[in-house]
Amino acid sequence: MIRSVGPAGPVNVVGLVGWQLKYNLLAVVVVAAVLLQLPDTVDPDDYDAILATAGVVASIFVGFRNMNAYQRWWEARTLWGAVINDCRAMHNGLSAVDTGSAEMAPVLDRMRRRQVRHAWQLVAELRGVAPQPGVTDLTADSPDATATELLNLQAQDVQRLAAGGHIDPPARVMLMTVNNDLVSSQGGLERIRNQPIPAHYDMFIRGLAWLFALVAFNLLHVATHYVGSILVGLLFMMVFVSAERLGYFLERPMSNSVFDLPMYRFCSTITANLLGSGQPLAKPRQGNKDTVWW
Repeated sequence: MIRSVGPAGPVNVVGLVGWQLKYNLLAVVVVAAVLLQLPDTVDPDDYDAILATAGVVASIFVGFRNMNAYQRWWEARTLWGAVINDCRAMHNGLSAVDTGSAEMAPVLDRMRRRQVRHAWQLVAELRGVAPQPGVTDLTADSPDATATELLNLQAQDVQRLAAGGHIDPPARVMLMTVNNDLVSSQGGLERIRNQPIPAHYDMFIRGLAWLFALVAFNLLHVATHYVGSILVGLLFMMVFVSAERLGYFLERPMSNSVFDLPMYRFCSTITANLLGSGQPLAKPRQGNKDTVWW
C-alpha cells in the first residue's frame, strides 16, 4: 500500500491518478487507433450539430455526477470531523466526571482506549481491510468486536458508572449524547461507503462521456491523418473520459484507494488526543508536508 507521495507531490499524484486510470487511458488509445483505420462515413458538416448536442448532454450529466461525487466526498470529510470532535468531547466528559476514585480509574481508562479502538476499527470496516497492528490490543474486548459493538460496550460502561453511583443522571445523559452522536456519524459514513451511485446510472453517464469524446475525436479531421489533429483529438478523449472517471473515484472516498480521505491521519489525531502523543498509534505515518496519505 502506498503511504505517501513525499516532497515531489504533484508529480507523484499525477502518476498515482494515472495508474488508477490506466485501463481507461489504454482503452482510449485502442479506440483511437481503430478509428484511424476506419473510413469516415459521416458528412463533416454534420459533426458540428452532433458535437454540440452530445456536448451539452454529456456536460450536464457528467457535471451533475461530479458535483454529487464531490458532495459525497465532502460529507464524508465532515462526518469524520464530527467523529474527531465527538471523541474529544468524550475525553472531556470523562475528565469532568472523574472523581479520582480507584474504582473509576480503570473504567475511564478503558473507555478512552475503546474510543480510540473504535475509530481505527471503523476505518478498517469502511476500507474492508484488517485493523492496524496494535489496535485490538488497546482493550481486553473481543478481537472480533465491530465498531458498532465497541460503541455498545461504551454504553454499557456508562451504565455501570451510573449503577455504581459514580456519575449522576445529567452526567450519564452527557456521555450517552456523545456516544449517540458517534453512532449517527458512523451510520452516515457507512451509508456513503455502502450506497454508491446506481450502476445503471453510472454506465449511462460513462456511455455519454465516451460518445462525446468519440465525436470530438472524429471532428478533428482524423480521417485526413494530420498528426497534430490526431494528437489533439487523442488528448481531448483522454481528458474528457478521465474527468468522468475521476467523478466515479471521488464518490468513493473510503474504498482504500489513492482517492481516499486520510482516515489513518484522523485516527492518529484521535489517538493523540485521548491517549497522548507517545502512544504508537498516535504517530503519523507520514510527514506533515506530504500531499497524499492513507
